[in-house]
Amino acid sequence: MTINTPLIVDGPNFINRLLDLGIVPVHLSRQLSLRGLIDYLNIQLAELPDPISPCISAEFVCSPKKFGSGSRKFAQEHQDSMLNRFRAEIGVFVDVVSIPGSSEKGVDTTIAGKIEDYASHSDAVILASADRDYIPTLHRLRRKTRILLVSVKGDAPIDLQNEAYTTLTIGDDLAHLFTYSYPRYHIDDLNAETCAVLYSESDDRVRNQLRVDGDGTVYISKNYVGSANLDGVRFRFETWASYTGYIGPLAASDQEYISRELANIKKAWSMGRKGYIDWLP
Repeated sequence: MTINTPLIVDGPNFINRLLDLGIVPVHLSRQLSLRGLIDYLNIQLAELPDPISPCISAEFVCSPKKFGSGSRKFAQEHQDSMLNRFRAEIGVFVDVVSIPGSSEKGVDTTIAGKIEDYASHSDAVILASADRDYIPTLHRLRRKTRILLVSVKGDAPIDLQNEAYTTLTIGDDLAHLFTYSYPRYHIDDLNAETCAVLYSESDDRVRNQLRVDGDGTVYISKNYVGSANLDGVRFRFETWASYTGYIGPLAASDQEYISRELANIKKAWSMGRKGYIDWLP
């Protein structure tokens, strides 16, 4: 029988931490993957000095309240879409805790109960939260099981980390948390919204290149970059090296950057440019 190290995700806390990095709700709604989070955490678990069983399941706990605030607040359709995608992922379960008012304390209480339940029969539990409210629970259980925290770019409070066995950090390698579809658009359909999708849906972990075919199809290529396989390609831009931050959900959330990229693509097309483009006058 496979032994599982369960992952419990404090939904509001985790999503808000990603929003704080600057990733807009629409990209999170479309691409964030808890299965991707599981797979990435398993890489880190395998590197720990003391053996810990891999994680094969995750529980995402939230309330009906919409994630985010102000201009970064989720639209209901985006939140529903994201939760439904989570529900369809292998080994992922979503618990929406219905509580009155705007408080998230019902989420905290539910998660604390899950941690205590897992502590009675699991060698380790992973908690994706930076909420200090879990300090008493972690302190009480640290002699019963190993509780590991998930930190997003080092945001876990030190007093919370003190009660955990260790902290698994999601650093600049956020690309592991998302899915990528590599869409294509005709140049006439390329606008600020579709250009943002084009860039967001491309994986920064590999080399990529923006290309435009003779028929006006605009796409980002990962299979062929540089001067490889240029049949039908009218023009192309510089190849992006991996992990340079020019593509992916975070890059695509920068409206000024996307506006510049869109203007360059449109300008190159209208000028009739061909071949490799390093810069535009």
